[in-house]
Amino acid sequence: MRGLPRRGVTRLLALAALLVAVLASSAALAEPFCDSFYGGFDGWVRSDANRDLYNGVAFALIGGAVSLGGDAGQRWSAVNSLDENARSDFRLEKPGDRRRADVASDVTLASSLAVLPVLSIGVQQWRTGDCEESWDMATDLVEAFGLSLMISESIKLASGRLRPFNRECGPDGGSDETCPGGDRFRSFVSGHATLAATGAGLTCAWSVKRRAWGSTRLARAMPCAVGSTLALATASLRVNADRHWLTDVLAGLAIGGTVGWFDTWGPFDLLRYESAPGPDGEPEAFGFVLPSIVEGGPGIRAAFVF
Repeated sequence: MRGLPRRGVTRLLALAALLVAVLASSAALAEPFCDSFYGGFDGWVRSDANRDLYNGVAFALIGGAVSLGGDAGQRWSAVNSLDENARSDFRLEKPGDRRRADVASDVTLASSLAVLPVLSIGVQQWRTGDCEESWDMATDLVEAFGLSLMISESIKLASGRLRPFNRECGPDGGSDETCPGGDRFRSFVSGHATLAATGAGLTCAWSVKRRAWGSTRLARAMPCAVGSTLALATASLRVNADRHWLTDVLAGLAIGGTVGWFDTWGPFDLLRYESAPGPDGEPEAFGFVLPSIVEGGPGIRAAFVF
């Protein structure tokens, strides 16, 4: 285990435990009245929602393996003026303050990635009683978490950027708690910012499109605003704690927000059209244009119903 980022391993395990808790609590709450919503166990195992679950577990295992692999060395040494100025302005001076900011970023990350999405799933289930939709949201969360973890950890390993705190730690990275070693060259991108923004992106998509919290403007906007605030707070605290450069957290926010938003919608939803529901609850018009495989070759599948 020598050279492994022990603090990062602890955090990774804690995040995985949170996601397991999401699945366990979702299943436990749904069990009394959702026994047959997929037509039995076989239908549940083969459901589209569980494909998201299987994908998420695979992504998370790959991301975890990359995270546990240790540092490959420094590949990126240049620092731009934006990062330099931001560090000078926002880095907390006292080591104790930086440690507290570091811990606070764990709290805001957990709130954005786990607490708020779980609340969204719970409110959705309470409002609609739709077990299938609630389980689909839970598996969306697992898939988005796994994908963001895999992307962020892979970029960290490939970029090999030195964390900002190492400037005060000497060539060996130091050995005390203010100069932790093990993950010295994993600055870009910020995993905290990526995962927090993933939770925010999911919450925004659920509240805006799925109307998980209700159909009013406030119910659609407020959860998204809270999630975005938590993600921004997480990113800011990582800079305050001197764990990341500004560009690390900005890139993380962009990656995580994109994964969270599009993973639950599906990127090809941009090519769909659906009108507002009519009197019978069904859309009055619907259409899509999607890539497809036709007789073993690429093609286009389209449909328009009025």
